[in-house]
Amino acid sequence: MFGFGHHHSQAAPPSSGPNQIFKVFCRASDDYVLAVRDGAVVLTPINPKDETQHWLKDMRFSTSIKDEEGMPAFALVNKATGLAVKHSIGQSHPVKLAPFNPAYEDASVLWTESKDVGKGFRCIRMVNNTRLGFDAFHGDKDHGGVHDGTGVVLWEWCKGDNQCWKILPWAEAHAAVDSGAIAGNWAGSGGPPVHSVRVFCKAGEDFSLAARNGTVVLAPTNPRDDYQHWFKDMRHSNRIRDEEGYPAFALINKVTGEAIKHSTGQGHPVKLVPYNPEYQDESVLWTESRDVGKGFRCVRMVNNIYLNFDAFHGDKAHGGVHDGTEVVLWKWCEGDNQRWKILPWCKHTNLAEIIDGQSPLHPLLNLCSDDETVASLIAEMLCRGACCIAIAMD
Repeated sequence: MFGFGHHHSQAAPPSSGPNQIFKVFCRASDDYVLAVRDGAVVLTPINPKDETQHWLKDMRFSTSIKDEEGMPAFALVNKATGLAVKHSIGQSHPVKLAPFNPAYEDASVLWTESKDVGKGFRCIRMVNNTRLGFDAFHGDKDHGGVHDGTGVVLWEWCKGDNQCWKILPWAEAHAAVDSGAIAGNWAGSGGPPVHSVRVFCKAGEDFSLAARNGTVVLAPTNPRDDYQHWFKDMRHSNRIRDEEGYPAFALINKVTGEAIKHSTGQGHPVKLVPYNPEYQDESVLWTESRDVGKGFRCVRMVNNIYLNFDAFHGDKAHGGVHDGTEVVLWKWCEGDNQRWKILPWCKHTNLAEIIDGQSPLHPLLNLCSDDETVASLIAEMLCRGACCIAIAMD
């Protein structure tokens, strides 16, 4: 069940810590998760206390082994049994379980995730044959859906919900979601702060950078759209700087875990690729320039500061920024579509909806994400205080 768009370059989620446990489920029913039962891999009703439903996502071979699309390899190792999910003998045959030897490179227990096939779901396919992937056998609506004991087989891509999967960390109370999972990964590993940032340009301050269908675009600002939330990972900033001495950072999407990667050259759109926080990859590192007016800066490649983020045709001469404007790299032309801000999303972004837009506080609320001036600090204090009052009065 795998042909689809699996031959387009897009990213898998970031690598996990070695002891983090995951749940694996398909879009056909998120009430059932992958488990080991009587030596078989099946779907069972979700139960956070059942360790046969807990999986380790072993990424130790991810930098050396990738599939034909460049997606990193991983093994799924059951916490209760220590067994890894192994390729089946072919289409329609169930996947198997085999002893996992972390010191031995065994392709038969290695898998990759495809690009996003909708709402954060991906295909899980053999590392050496991306056309065969996980399939909750007869778990589609036509066959009655997923039930307790549904087996997992390999099948070619048929676009079924029973072929679209998520691998997410188990939250403490079992309420894991995409954004929380990604933030949780980093919060405990000395990685980037869990507070997300908003990225926008001067040409269209009502639009924010977003991940959409495997591309980086500008979309009408919506604080509730997690695809517009990014993590600014500064872990390499002390060691890697551009030729002007500015520190490097990566921009990782909160929902998909994908990092923005350099394009192939001027005029070409930036890309989204797998992000491995432990691997120093300059192709996903950027720097900000000096202030180019009112707190805006250029966002440019760490190893070529002459190519910058550019909201393609987002200047006035071409009609300005619109929903879906792509971000490309371009030499500096002093355009407003090349001047950017990367600012924290206010923790209380819903406050503008709580307080009437004509309130005297309203102009200050628009500053609550800008940490570059004293005024912004005052505004943030007012924002938080007013938010507490508004919530208390609700």
